[in-house]
Amino acid sequence: MNKNINYCWFFLLAAFWSGSFVGIKAVVLHVPPFFGAMLRVGLALIFLSLIFCFLKKSVTVPFNLRWRIWIMGLFSQGLPFSFLFYGEQHISSGLAGILNGTVPIWTLIFSLISPKTRNFSFLKFIGLFTGLLGICIIFWPLLSFNSAHSALLGTVSLLLMAISYSVGNLLNQRMLSGQTKLDFYANIYHQHWASLIFLMLVSLLFEHWPSSSLLLHTPIIWVASVYMGLFSTAIAWIIYYYLIREWDAVRASAVMYIVPVMAIFWDFIFFHNRPQWTEGLGVIAILLGVVLIQFPKKNLLQLLRKAKYLK
Repeated sequence: MNKNINYCWFFLLAAFWSGSFVGIKAVVLHVPPFFGAMLRVGLALIFLSLIFCFLKKSVTVPFNLRWRIWIMGLFSQGLPFSFLFYGEQHISSGLAGILNGTVPIWTLIFSLISPKTRNFSFLKFIGLFTGLLGICIIFWPLLSFNSAHSALLGTVSLLLMAISYSVGNLLNQRMLSGQTKLDFYANIYHQHWASLIFLMLVSLLFEHWPSSSLLLHTPIIWVASVYMGLFSTAIAWIIYYYLIREWDAVRASAVMYIVPVMAIFWDFIFFHNRPQWTEGLGVIAILLGVVLIQFPKKNLLQLLRKAKYLK
């Protein structure tokens, strides 16, 4: 019974994260992108504060570690959310979900820069090549002279989002796997504060904030923002942490295989956008590449032996 419940949490997490791309699209149709991202993080911080207070979780961290946590927050949420909200002004939420699935590919690329990396294999090389090929398939129609310049700009912005996420993942991995024992709840709480302050400053510098009349008379802004802040951010992170504890990090991260497909589904349901054949082929190549990158070599050999035995 407990295993079935964990699978329910797993698919619920995929639904929450994939639905955020639809919510972002609904928000950026009415308000500036950085303001919309700031709204999401601000509401998520309120919900997280209430949840942590209810669970009686401490969010205090040593002062000498706080600056490192804030840098991680900049790359884990501040920069990615700014690129994500900006990019979704110009491309569909489905394509945004597809490009979000490239995070493991960029994470592998940046991890190779580290001299401590020793686990690069031929299988991961094939996965890396396949994933990058999928990105090129998506980009190819956008490089023609007939394509809209804004679509290319939005796609580049989403790739910058994925690259920022990958840097944030590596920074978090280094911090949480080191000798410094940092509580997960405190880490995510302070990262939200860092991203909120960053997005507020960027929005104040580069945007004109929407009028109070627009905010009061456009309920979809608040419906989408509350959904993203509560379900796609606060509750989603708690579910993800629970699955890591119940399963393991690799198994829990497999949710990233489902998010792009569900993002295309929600995009079709809410905005009636049908993915182009290049996007469909691209997502297949990207997902295959991610599977090859994350799939343990010993498990692959076991599958090959079983297949040979069945024959």
